[in-house]
Amino acid sequence: MFIVYIWLYTLFLVIVWWFFIVTKIHAYKFKNFSNYITKVISFLFIVLIILSILGYLLIFLYNPWTSSYKVDLNNKNINNVEY
Repeated sequence: MFIVYIWLYTLFLVIVWWFFIVTKIHAYKFKNFSNYITKVISFLFIVLIILSILGYLLIFLYNPWTSSYKVDLNNKNINNVEY
């Protein structure tokens, strides 16, 4: 399941970064129409880098399958099951 989270997040990042590249191309094409477009694109680039790294860190740090919850399978009272 851990690999599925990595795969889904990577797919999401590919889509987001693809939109960013399209935005950057359009910003370069229309840079003469606004003084702030390059500053906004630079700020957006930094935010996307930070969010991408934080997303992977959260996936790697929050791993619910390695929690400290232990199941005692040697318990002898398990054989009394009521249907």
